[in-house]
Amino acid sequence: MAILFGVLSILVGAPTYLFISYIQKEQILDEQRAILQNMADSAATVIAENLVQRRREIELLAQSDTFRTAPLDGKAVRIALERLKKSYPHYSWIGLTDPEGIVRSATSNHLVGQSAAARPWFQKGRFNVFMGDVHEALLLTKLLPRTEPGQPMRFIDFASPVISEDGRLRGVLAAHAHWRWAGTVLKAATPRDADQTGIQLFIVNEQDRIIYPEQDAAPQSTTVSEDLLSRHGRNFLDWGRDGRFLITASAVAEPTELSTLNWRVVVRQPESILLANVARLQRAILLISILGVIVFILLAWQAASLISRPIERLTDSARRIRQGDEHARFGAPPASSRELQELSKALESMSNTLLEQKHALETSNQQLEIKVAHRTRELHRLNRELESLARTDALTGTPNRMAANEALLREFARFKRGHPPYSVLMMDIDYFKRINDTYGHATGDDILRSVASVIRDGIRATDFFGRVGGEEFMALLLATDQIQAESVAEKIRSIVESTGLEPVGKVTISIGACIVQTSDRNPDDALKRADQALYRAKAAGRNRVVVFNESTRS
Repeated sequence: MAILFGVLSILVGAPTYLFISYIQKEQILDEQRAILQNMADSAATVIAENLVQRRREIELLAQSDTFRTAPLDGKAVRIALERLKKSYPHYSWIGLTDPEGIVRSATSNHLVGQSAAARPWFQKGRFNVFMGDVHEALLLTKLLPRTEPGQPMRFIDFASPVISEDGRLRGVLAAHAHWRWAGTVLKAATPRDADQTGIQLFIVNEQDRIIYPEQDAAPQSTTVSEDLLSRHGRNFLDWGRDGRFLITASAVAEPTELSTLNWRVVVRQPESILLANVARLQRAILLISILGVIVFILLAWQAASLISRPIERLTDSARRIRQGDEHARFGAPPASSRELQELSKALESMSNTLLEQKHALETSNQQLEIKVAHRTRELHRLNRELESLARTDALTGTPNRMAANEALLREFARFKRGHPPYSVLMMDIDYFKRINDTYGHATGDDILRSVASVIRDGIRATDFFGRVGGEEFMALLLATDQIQAESVAEKIRSIVESTGLEPVGKVTISIGACIVQTSDRNPDDALKRADQALYRAKAAGRNRVVVFNESTRS
């Protein structure tokens, strides 16, 4: 019962555990997917707001009276530029150009007097507020100190046209923000335990290329396929050589109506870390399930023992009685239920009845065994007689055709295994039909018995001889070659001819002889050749011996 309850608990608990584990796994993955998506949305929102704030700063500054009326290379403009640069630590350069693109004022006087007419921020900033994608500024890179050795200096451009009071273009106000501000923004959105949880945030541009972190610090794959981003949030996906990750993405809102940055924030977390958390939960559930099964089995064992012990005592008594202990008795188990006491009494009564029947049956069995032994001996004797009759010719007492076939098959098999060859004699009484017609069938039967006796005396005891047809006989001469077979056949023919058989007188036989050959495929091949030789003997005038050879065949 304990094993049964244990198996049942496993059969119920295993699917339950698998179902709960699956639900827990999906729930954990859904919750983590939602967390990563919120993280991507928050980071994208912060980046968009930061870009909008920088755009508005440049736009508002370009609309101030200082830039609309003061000389482009005047002190007031330079002071305003330096003040704006100090207000945001990631501004690396802020400058003001004239309508032709010549830089008239700039922070730290960098690039003053140089032409920016070919720069996208100037060309587009003359007409509308502009924000450019991340890029490297070769001239500024030479002028500005490197804060991160070994890393390229990249910037984001913000530009706005400066319009005079009479509505004409006075110049373009531009600012280069150092790209390290992206790290500051993403750091604020990255959880504190990101190193332990493996969570990473990336900024991906319109060309599906990772623009943050910097390339040297980025993962092995610096591009993210569009297919990967289109399937984000759907289970775990392969990220190139980096492995499999749970991935979410969120688009960064455009800071201006005319900008087409198409940035996205991508958040990923390794499958191995997430599944490790799931595995820990599954192990805890499995341990609790195993403990529950063990406790359930122990309780079932205790309950089963209270029921099974009285039954075991009854079983032991039944086993002793079965083994022959006639003194064993079914006693009522102490403190047992009324049902078990009734069962004990019933078993005791049944045991007494069975013992009485056993004694009577033993006596009957002894008498029956004596009868069976006598009948068995008689049956064996009759079977032997029946088998002998089935293989013996009733008229002559010699083996019949069935025995002859068995002898042929047996000797042919011995010959194929390497024993010496044997010869076959086919013998037929001449003019036997005339004897039957003239003297009657009774006389014909006497002639058959007499001829069979003469032939049997003319061969060895180890040779086979039997009647295979009406007046036809067959002999197998073992270890006998063709010359010897012809000699034996001639001897038999001569004895039959010289033996007078009343009331017929002289009786003759014709004999066909042959020897088994290695080319024979079955035992009937030699028999057929002997039949052919016998036919030739009959055709040649009877009362003669013909040995099979090629001339006989023809």
